[in-house]
Amino acid sequence: MAVGLRYSPSASPGSLVIATDRTLIALDAAADPRLVDQLWERVSNGADFESLVGFMPAESAGRPLSFVLIGDIAESADGASFMALVNGQTGFDVAVAGAPQHIAPSGSSPWLRTRLQQVTHVAIGAKAGAAAPQFPLGAGVVAASRVDVSIGAAPQPTASAAASGNATSSSVLLDAHGDAHDGQTVARVPGAVMLTGPVRLANVPHTRPTKMFGYRVNGGQAFGLDLPHRFGRSPRVASGGDARLVPLLSPTKTVSATHLDVRQIGDAVVVSDLGSTNGTSVIEPGTQWRRMAPGESVAVAAGTFIDLGDGNVIEVMPGVPLH
Repeated sequence: MAVGLRYSPSASPGSLVIATDRTLIALDAAADPRLVDQLWERVSNGADFESLVGFMPAESAGRPLSFVLIGDIAESADGASFMALVNGQTGFDVAVAGAPQHIAPSGSSPWLRTRLQQVTHVAIGAKAGAAAPQFPLGAGVVAASRVDVSIGAAPQPTASAAASGNATSSSVLLDAHGDAHDGQTVARVPGAVMLTGPVRLANVPHTRPTKMFGYRVNGGQAFGLDLPHRFGRSPRVASGGDARLVPLLSPTKTVSATHLDVRQIGDAVVVSDLGSTNGTSVIEPGTQWRRMAPGESVAVAAGTFIDLGDGNVIEVMPGVPLH
C-alpha cells in the first residue's frame, strides 16, 4: 500500500504482525506458529477480509486468541477505508478525519466488527518511548511491541492519544416496551422443528407461536419480538406498517438509515437485510460468520449474532413460553 508502515521491535513483543498491502493482522505473541504460517499463506495469496474472518479460530495454543484483523484496505484522497475485527480487549487506535478514536469491544461482547473510513493513521500496541527505534515493514511477519500505519504524504497525529479508558463506547437507543424477558429461560417443545436458513418471507408459515423470542443490542436490555423491529440510523416503516423502530448510533454511517428487519413469524425468527449499503453479517451457533446478500431474509436460531457495523451487534435471545 502507498502508506508508511513501521514497527517497533522488542525483547518481549506483544504481537505477531502479519502485513501486506491490503491486510494487517496483529496476533497475541503466544499464538501457535502453525497458525501464523497458515495466515501468512492466505494473506500473501490475496485472501479477503471475509475469508480471513471465517478462518480465524477462537483459540490458539490452548488459550483464547486475541487479535486485530484489518482487511480490504482501500485508499482514497482523504485516507483509507477498511473492515476490522477485534477479538479480545487488545483493540487499536486510529485517526479518523484527524480525530483520534480507540477501537475495541465494549460491554459484555468479547469482539467488535466494524467498517472505518477516512482513516489517516492506525496504531496497534503501546506507544514506545521517544528514543525507541522503528523500522519500515513492507510485507511479511514480524514480532513487535507496536506497529504504526500512516496514510498520506503529510505526517499524521498519533492516534494512541485515544486511550481505551477515555474511549466513548458504542451505544444504542432502544424503544422501551413492556414485553422484555430475562433472556435465560429456554422453551423446549417436544417434536418442534426449528426453521433456519434462507427463506422468503411470504413462504414462512404463519402458525400460532408457542413462545416469544427476544433480542438485545450490544449485550444490553432484552426485549420481546412482539412486533416486527426495524433497526438503522433513523429507521422508517412504510405508511400503514406496524413495527417498532430502533435507532442505532453509527458515527461513520456504516449502518444504513433503515438497515435491518427482525421479526418473529410463528416460532421462527426471521432476519431481513433491507438493501443496506454496507451489508449485514450473521453467525449462528456452531457456524462461521457469513455475509447476507442485499435484501436477503434468513430464519435464525436463538444465540445468533447479527452485525450491522460500527459496533452494533444484535443477539437473538431464547424464547419464553406463551401462556
